[in-house]
Amino acid sequence: MITLYQFSTSPFTEKVRRALNYRSIPFDVHEVVRAKVPEGEYTNVSPTGKFPAIVHDQEAVWDSTDIIHFLEENFEGRSLIPSDPREAALAHAIEEWADESLYFYEMTMRLSWEHNVDAAMDEFAASMPGVPKETLKPLIIENVTKLAQAQGLGRKPREQIVSDVERHLTALDDMLEGRDWLVGDSISYADLAVIAQLNALLYAEEARKLFETTSNIAAWIARVDAAAPKT
Repeated sequence: MITLYQFSTSPFTEKVRRALNYRSIPFDVHEVVRAKVPEGEYTNVSPTGKFPAIVHDQEAVWDSTDIIHFLEENFEGRSLIPSDPREAALAHAIEEWADESLYFYEMTMRLSWEHNVDAAMDEFAASMPGVPKETLKPLIIENVTKLAQAQGLGRKPREQIVSDVERHLTALDDMLEGRDWLVGDSISYADLAVIAQLNALLYAEEARKLFETTSNIAAWIARVDAAAPKT
């Protein structure tokens, strides 16, 4: 049995849960207490402090991409990595776009813009028991703002960030024109990576407004949810 160590608020956790559900791999969930991570509580599971992480037969794997490849190598069943080399390369590139680009947009808009943070507060409060929301909210904003500024996105004007997200959503909508999935003829881990970041991004009211102008994304979300549920 796999044990999934997770932050329920993380889009990377959503990606892994969807992969496990699609592949019908049983798993238990251990919700990581954020305050315990700096204290070294989980170093035997994730020496880097990165989550999600899984433990299977006493072997620990952290990083969502590494987990998906571990599942491919160690479990039989439906694959999330295309067999065609070109399609596999494209799935890899799209997953990287989601994990390394869309991620910072969702973090910036969802968790460093004060008017959007409230939508996520209950979920974050559940992962930090004992910390009052009035203390937690400014802490989240401060920490994510520092992260976004260090990465670079946080130094852009807000209107430029919204314009960037509009281009990202237009690109995603265009990729789905006339297609059921982002790569090939079946769902892949590219779909899982993108939908997870998109769901986090849609906490931001600016992103929701842009989403309403797209034509293909909503139907794709429904297909992914049916094939690979997030819970």
